[in-house]
Parts: sequence; C-alpha cells; structure tokens
Amino acid sequence: MDTSLEYYFDFLSQPSRALYILLKASETKFEPKTINLLGGENIQEVPAIIDREHDQPLHLAESIAILRYLAAKNYISDEFYPCDFHQRARIDEFLSWQHNGIRTSCSLYFRFLWVQEKVFGSPASEAKVAKYRKLMEIDLESMENLWLKDSDFLTGSKLTAADVFGACEIEQIRCCGYEIKNKYPKVFAWIERVRKGLHPYFNEAHQVIYTYEKDYKSKL
Repeated sequence: MDTSLEYYFDFLSQPSRALYILLKASETKFEPKTINLLGGENIQEVPAIIDREHDQPLHLAESIAILRYLAAKNYISDEFYPCDFHQRARIDEFLSWQHNGIRTSCSLYFRFLWVQEKVFGSPASEAKVAKYRKLMEIDLESMENLWLKDSDFLTGSKLTAADVFGACEIEQIRCCGYEIKNKYPKVFAWIERVRKGLHPYFNEAHQVIYTYEKDYKSKL
C-alpha cells in the first residue's frame, strides 16, 4: 500500500478500535499493523502510529494525542473533529471526562470479568466484579442522564470522535454478557445510531468482541 502512515492496533483495545473506525470512515489510506495482545505481543504500545511523510518519521502513542495529530494532518475528517473551536472544545470536554469516567470503569469491569479469566485462567472474585460493575453503572448513569440527556449524540446533533471513543468503550462489555438495553435505553439507542452512522466500520472493528460475546452466551 502506497502510504506514509502506519497504524499499529489490536481490536481488543478500545482506543485502537476507535481510531481505526475514524481512519476508515475518513477514507484515509494507511498501512495496518496488527498486534496480538493476548498472544503476548506487547512490545508495541497500541494504538500507535508512525508517519513517514518526512525525513524524520514521527512515532506517536496515546490515542487522544494521535487523534489530534491525525486531525491536524487532515487524516481525520473535519466532521469527526471539527476546526471550530466551540465544537472541538465540546469533544475535548467529553474525552477528558471519559479518561477517568466511562473508559476507566468499563475497562476495569471488562478486565476483571473477562480478561483475567481469559488470560490468567482464574476469574476475579465476585466482590471485585461487583465493585467495578457498580462504578461502571455510575458512569453509565452519567451517560444516560447527562451526556445524552437532550441530544442524539454526545456533543449535539452530529456524530463526532467523542461518540466513537465513547461507544467503543461501552460496546466491549458485551463480552461480559452485560445488557444495557433495558436499564440505559438512551445509551443503547445512541450506540445504535453510532453503529448506523459508521457502517460498516463500527461492526468490522468489533467483530472480535461479538465473537467472544457468542462464546460467553454459549456457556450460559
């Protein structure tokens, strides 16, 4: 592939999925470099990029730093991370909240209920799982009653990078058999809007999640 941009990712990584979706939806050419985290191939932090456009290639990690760089280089469509200061500030507001909000709680719930058993062979204690489920549900309540209170998407009427990152965090808990439809109907409807707006890339990036979800349900 004739491109200067290399993208390193694993679809088990939430921000890896988000940036992949944004690149594909923006019709950006890039060379995909898959990393197998479960296989112990963790010498490369993911997501990460190498941009070889100039004599001195840029190596960059950390998903939000990557997002801002890709947007500045027009690798990410303006519709997802607009140049307008007010719109971008709203997106950054959510991404800042998410870091210690829904990203942390969903990741920890996913880790202790699914990853620990998958990787280490022994499930976490019921008390620990219950603890992180409670924290996650506090953040899901914030998504339901604050971020999605009066709008179809997190920062207004249009789908942005905030929605992509947020939806990828929540979608992963399907591996754990957690259903949001009845308890958090606004969150569920929002994710379906995100899925539709990013077809087929949202589902493509989450195939590994859906496969593990089927495995989980088959054991019930």
